[in-house]
Amino acid sequence: MSARANSLSGSSLLRNLRLSTTDGITAAPICYLILPGNFIVAALLVGCFKLSPAVYGVIGSMPYWGNFAQGLVLPLLNRRLSPKVAAIWPAVAQVVCWAGLTVALGFLPEDRPETSGGWFLGFFAVSAVVSALASVGWIAWIQEWVPARLRHGYFGLRNRLLQVAQIAFLLVVAWLLWSAGGTVRVFQVIFGGAVFLRVFSIWAQASTQAGAGVAAGAGAGALPWREQLAAIGRTGAFKWFIAYGAVWGFAANFFGPFYPVFMMEQLGRSAGNVSFFIALTSVGGALSYQAWGALGNRFGNKPVMLFAMIAWQVSNFSWAFLTPRNSWLLYGMYVFGGIMNAGFTLSLFNIQLKLIPPAAKALAISLNLAVTALATAVAPILGGRILQAMLANAAAGAGEAGAMSPLAVYHTLVLVQPVLGLLACLLLVRVREVNAHPLASVVGAMRNIRTLSAMLGLGFFVNHIFYRQPKK
Repeated sequence: MSARANSLSGSSLLRNLRLSTTDGITAAPICYLILPGNFIVAALLVGCFKLSPAVYGVIGSMPYWGNFAQGLVLPLLNRRLSPKVAAIWPAVAQVVCWAGLTVALGFLPEDRPETSGGWFLGFFAVSAVVSALASVGWIAWIQEWVPARLRHGYFGLRNRLLQVAQIAFLLVVAWLLWSAGGTVRVFQVIFGGAVFLRVFSIWAQASTQAGAGVAAGAGAGALPWREQLAAIGRTGAFKWFIAYGAVWGFAANFFGPFYPVFMMEQLGRSAGNVSFFIALTSVGGALSYQAWGALGNRFGNKPVMLFAMIAWQVSNFSWAFLTPRNSWLLYGMYVFGGIMNAGFTLSLFNIQLKLIPPAAKALAISLNLAVTALATAVAPILGGRILQAMLANAAAGAGEAGAMSPLAVYHTLVLVQPVLGLLACLLLVRVREVNAHPLASVVGAMRNIRTLSAMLGLGFFVNHIFYRQPKK
């Protein structure tokens, strides 16, 4: 806890906490939209502007390139800016980007994907970098001024309100898409509303009178980087954890951005219907979150994480058998996936706290983020190219004996995630869970997992604040 937080009066602190809650609620829509793998952006880029799977795959990888880039840029900003300023200015840039996109949608040609695709690629590249900077900077800032004695109760309440905001946003989007259809004008309304709310979010940040004068330096007691590397090298469990994160990130993102495309193009589901499925995932995750925490405290994080991952990926084999006739199974699949995803993500965060070497915390977090970001960023690019090639072959061989149909192409590629996800568990088994290290703050440690969770349906994890419940 900083000296600044200590100096705040009770009324000032209460006002700041209320403003921070307002910030999170009003930022929820744009925090979901910044990930190109979500169904809203998929419906826009693939449905309206007819972008090819290869181009869409590159766009879907942008958040992870942004995660990698922020690790290079943020240390430079932290030497010159306070945490509050380092959080606000990227958020302002994010608003400018999305306001520009909202206006530009009315001018981009829907019938020339080779032209509009380049514009979308440039936009999402810039958005990815500034959004990553805003997210990590915000986490560093809020944990710098919120007193430790209040974190459990406050962040617990704040996280629940963000879950409600996420579900409300998805239901509003579902209503808009169902009632007005997936036209460009509807997407402009959705994006414009998210930008409008994000302005209030930035106002709430700027109005918060805390954390403005404390720089986010590395600390005078930090070890030289070679000694930090040696400390990481001696931690075998953490190296296996990085390997697991890289394999799982690749598996989840190889076909992850194309699930909404599969549902809309092959299963005959509308964008509004897909929005309802994602809301079911959020509901399942929100209702089960507290129960997963209790299970982790009782049995340990690794067993809970393995159980949730195995159950989740076994259920994902069902995707290979879905057709327009039995697509009603998606209702149960999304609820079950949301429950398992919540348990997996919570356990993953808790076990990471135990594995990070305390002597090399900053370098270990950066290394984990960089390796997993690169593996996860490459996945949708490769997946998009393979999907496009297989669909082209299916179209060329249409009507011929033994030729694959487009539905069969999707049925084949959806197997990548559960197969690699289950194989990755072999790496997770090698991770030994040890006693927790007293880390007060892990800035950006969950950035890639937050991004993946949002794409898979738990969007409130993007600006979710993890905390450790104090021992009684």
